[in-house]
Amino acid sequence: MAGPNGDGGKQGLDVGEVTLLTFQTRMQKLVDDLKGSPAEHTKIGEQKVTAASYGTGFSAASELHGAYEKVHTRLEELTKIFGETIEAMGIRAQIADKGYDSVNQEQRDRFQQIQKSTQEDYEKHTETSVEDPAKPAPSATDSGGFS
Repeated sequence: MAGPNGDGGKQGLDVGEVTLLTFQTRMQKLVDDLKGSPAEHTKIGEQKVTAASYGTGFSAASELHGAYEKVHTRLEELTKIFGETIEAMGIRAQIADKGYDSVNQEQRDRFQQIQKSTQEDYEKHTETSVEDPAKPAPSATDSGGFS
């Protein structure tokens, strides 16, 4: 499809080397800042609340802990994906700047690994998020247990 000036819109996509290098540098700084911070996925995994912290002897405490574990696990996964996405954006900026063949093989492999990992996570969570037809749907007037 041709752009208004007949170049297929290419002129509007040319942002220049300085802009892409600046972007890549910012992405690398974000990755470096995330690594070693309390928000790094491995550190989030170390921060746990035990079941006993909610109390013992009543079902609500164990249900709350189960919900916490589920959310905590997903937070670990999302933090990992976020860090990898930032890393991939930096690699993509280099590819856009230098061309795919001019980026070293290690970075190309890492880029493909991140893409594969992200796709697998997407597929895993879209498959599990399909509604169970045997489970009744909440009504539009559901008060959540409060009237």
